[in-house]
Amino acid sequence: MSNALAAFGTLLKLGSTNTTAATFATIAEVGDIDGPGDSVDTIEVTNHSSASARKEFIASLIDSGEISFPINFLPDDPTHDAVTGIQKAKNDRAMRRYQMVFPDDTQADFSALVTKFGIKAPVAGKLSADVTLKISGPVTWS
Repeated sequence: MSNALAAFGTLLKLGSTNTTAATFATIAEVGDIDGPGDSVDTIEVTNHSSASARKEFIASLIDSGEISFPINFLPDDPTHDAVTGIQKAKNDRAMRRYQMVFPDDTQADFSALVTKFGIKAPVAGKLSADVTLKISGPVTWS
């Protein structure tokens, strides 16, 4: 029997600042969330003595990656707008704290910059936006 969890109900929260004392507000109407996902940079260290004439590598820095997600864009919502929301964080180029809270109450905390806020307004569709956060530093799980 599987112990899998349904992802429905996962929350993404925007912090008021980039400190651990930040207060958090749930970002309104978030769709499918992609990320976070770590990757490890590598440094090539191949030399004339490398076995079997094969390239050799060592691990370098860990990149905590990005989180991307669509929203049903609500221009006046305080978590979307340019006064207190993710548009303000983007416009200010400000590092902010974020929390991702899973349905089992596991939580991921991280600092990130908003690197994309792309609005879509199709004639026969809903007003939406695609958002990308670039994580800076570690993701802390609790």
